[in-house]
Amino acid sequence: MKKETTSFSGEESLRLIEQMIGRARAAERDSGRGWILWGWLLFLASIVHYGLIKADIHEGTLVWQVFGISAAMVVVYEQFLRKYFVKPVIKVKTYTNELVNKIGVAFFISLAIMVYGNSQLDLNNAGLNFGYLLLLYGFWMFIHGSAFRYRLLIIGALINWTGAFTIFYFKEKLGAEVLLVHAFCVAMGYLVPGHIALIKYGKSDSLTSGEQVNL
Repeated sequence: MKKETTSFSGEESLRLIEQMIGRARAAERDSGRGWILWGWLLFLASIVHYGLIKADIHEGTLVWQVFGISAAMVVVYEQFLRKYFVKPVIKVKTYTNELVNKIGVAFFISLAIMVYGNSQLDLNNAGLNFGYLLLLYGFWMFIHGSAFRYRLLIIGALINWTGAFTIFYFKEKLGAEVLLVHAFCVAMGYLVPGHIALIKYGKSDSLTSGEQVNL
């Protein structure tokens, strides 16, 4: 029996190469879902905490404890449960993705420890710690934005660093408004770039899935 051979025309070969390049670029693109998720958790925690203070309800510690539990549940789902309940999607692994993921692990460990530290202090003592949180956010946004060439994240990093400087400059003069500074920076650095990335990712995903090469 003769082996069946598949021949490619020049046009088909070019289309195949373009698809391979497109998939590699898609693997280097951020879907934005993580930024949206963590952004909303941090934003809501800040706003709820601020609202409780204005209502003279001193339960700020409880707010951040709830945030910590919610964040832990998200991590457990993403790292463990999702593998069993969600159909896996085969993705191209790149050096950039692997490196950014490892840096992300270090970031979230640092974030968890700092949030826990804030939950153990009252706002007067923890106010400056929100500045350090913004420094940490800015560092992660700048690394991630540079790796994936996403300018909005780099701008978000600059906004978060500016927010950190504002907190350090005014210190206790900000009072409860430090939570509003934190919420604003989170919205600009996490939510806006995250939602825009999700929209772009959805469009590019639909385009690449609709392109097929008949072999």
